[in-house]
Amino acid sequence: MTRVRLFACCVVLLALGCKKDATFTEPLPAYAHITWLNAVSDTGQLDVRIIDIPTNASFMDADFRSIQPFPLNIEPGTRHIKVFNSSTVDTIAKKWLLDTSYTFVDDQPYSFYLLGFARAGSTPAMHAVITNLTPATPGPAQFAIRVLNLAPSLAGSIRAITDTLANSDAFILGRNVLPSGAPAFTNLPFNTPSAYINVDTGGYRLALTTTGTTDPMVVQATIPPGVAGASGGTPGVAGSRIGGSVLTAIIVPRSVPASAAPQTRPTSSRTDTSTSQASQKITRSNDTVTVQVGSITILTNRRKAGGASQTDSTIARTGTGASSGVTAAGVILVSGANETQYNGWQEVLSVNDTLICSPSDPGDVVTGNNRKCAPPADTTLASADTARTIFRFRYRIVGAPATPGTGTAVYRQYPAAYTAADFATPQIIFVVDKRP
Repeated sequence: MTRVRLFACCVVLLALGCKKDATFTEPLPAYAHITWLNAVSDTGQLDVRIIDIPTNASFMDADFRSIQPFPLNIEPGTRHIKVFNSSTVDTIAKKWLLDTSYTFVDDQPYSFYLLGFARAGSTPAMHAVITNLTPATPGPAQFAIRVLNLAPSLAGSIRAITDTLANSDAFILGRNVLPSGAPAFTNLPFNTPSAYINVDTGGYRLALTTTGTTDPMVVQATIPPGVAGASGGTPGVAGSRIGGSVLTAIIVPRSVPASAAPQTRPTSSRTDTSTSQASQKITRSNDTVTVQVGSITILTNRRKAGGASQTDSTIARTGTGASSGVTAAGVILVSGANETQYNGWQEVLSVNDTLICSPSDPGDVVTGNNRKCAPPADTTLASADTARTIFRFRYRIVGAPATPGTGTAVYRQYPAAYTAADFATPQIIFVVDKRP
């Protein structure tokens, strides 16, 4: 037998020996499931490494408030976990700050939180909390939520609270609702999770106040709405509008000022600063505030004699000259008004951009998303409309300050998210304990 024929026979025999039965099913590996959070507010990035086995479950380059909100697979068994400074400098990166071990069980959900302070002498000292979760079982048209307070202090809250070390109450608020009556969660102590409660699916905000009060709000956040699963088996994303979701809302402190923790916050937007609009920039009707951020006046529907079209031209602006950028039901933080009731955490009731057409025409559309001044019926004549758009939105307040508001009010936007980008104030972030 030649070498070529001998080699071919060996290949055939190996292939036959390795062939699996057509009904063979590759067994899936066993995993536990874990979410991660760095709630240490006075230091830079941290690496949380599982060092006893190779794994994809580690939590690397984690700034303060970095979070893995959706459960990751982690190999069951006793895992050796160390926390290091995240750095490209070997002498820094190899120094560990925390060393712990924990035994994970197949198919069980866990949370891992780093909390406290890294700086020597600060209380509480940095430590890890690993918890085997027991998620609630909400109905098909419900989601479940609980609250965990990981803020040793509520310093930095807007409309400053009297006692930054006081425990909080938490209200679950629907559309156009302010905190009142009994809260959903009461007297939330540090590092002790509340029980879960089941809530009908829908759009909600979570608002914190100091225990026993309804105003001012320490912080307010939109509960992430989630995303419905798609046809073909694509799973949904947990949230308040997705039945079967289970969430934990976590209260986190601000970054320690001047520390290596992030210090950024969302960009602020001003109300209309034009002198001519000073009395219109922030006004009140009963408990509803109207904010004007600017206006723009355009010559539109322009035609020459004979009917030839001309391009529009801008002839005036006030303030921003553009839309506020907010959305109805969104959360904003207002500051800078001399009347304290205008300031603080607010829900946007509506966006009220208005168009004023001159001359007016029955075909004008002056509100909504498709505002326009209708052209004149005879388009062969020289003509032009003066179209002035005023950009406004509204929110509700507690109390009855002077009308109009004074000072230089600004607002920051906080869209629905699992994380929070404002490091100068206490915030609420969200993790998923159970997918829908």
